[in-house]
Amino acid sequence: MTPILRSTLLVTFLLVLFEFHAILSHAQTSDEHVKQDLLKLEQALITGVRAHDTTALKDIVANEYQLVFSKLEPVRREQWLQKCLLWSFDSATINRVSLTSWEQIAVFRSLQNFYNLVIGGNPSIAKTEAWVTDLWIKRDNRWQLVTRVSERLPQK
Repeated sequence: MTPILRSTLLVTFLLVLFEFHAILSHAQTSDEHVKQDLLKLEQALITGVRAHDTTALKDIVANEYQLVFSKLEPVRREQWLQKCLLWSFDSATINRVSLTSWEQIAVFRSLQNFYNLVIGGNPSIAKTEAWVTDLWIKRDNRWQLVTRVSERLPQK
């Protein structure tokens, strides 16, 4: 291999490596932006449920929305919106967030805690924890929640 060919290959390799790094950096920045956008929507969802604001909730959850619990039938959007009126809680937190996204689709996973949850007038436990996996789809330049899978953790 001639020195000129070796230099050309080295420069080409470095350019490809630089381009690959730029693509990965953009993907990481983009994922962080999506993560922050979806975290705001997750918090708006909690606020909407807490305030019983079905108008705001209808804007966040897609028409085909469903909530899935293990061993129970999925709860469709209209039924879920009605049940939201029965829930109250003092506060909620979102922790241990992870995100996987593919342009117009994102999976947002988090540990969510609800404090002093009351369902239909029946007090629940002071703190309820659940792993929540949400499937978000971007339509018309805005994110909508399509499916939520909730796995309630056993009480300690």
